[in-house]
Amino acid sequence: MDPTRAQPPSPGPGELATIDPSPRSAVVASLAGTLSRAVALGDAEAARVVHEAIGQLLGLAPAPEGRVRSRR
Repeated sequence: MDPTRAQPPSPGPGELATIDPSPRSAVVASLAGTLSRAVALGDAEAARVVHEAIGQLLGLAPAPEGRVRSRR
């Protein structure tokens, strides 16, 4: 049965269904890459700031001051 205008074609075998990301999810994805780079470079302050920005975009409450632990 052919798809109608209201029903897009299904993905074929081995294909993933794609959806248009919202502008916010695109920004969060970009920030996630930036966070990974900051961690890889050992820039803990930049990683903290980017992590906080991601949390705010996702609607999460910020962590209380002084509650962050270092892995060092």
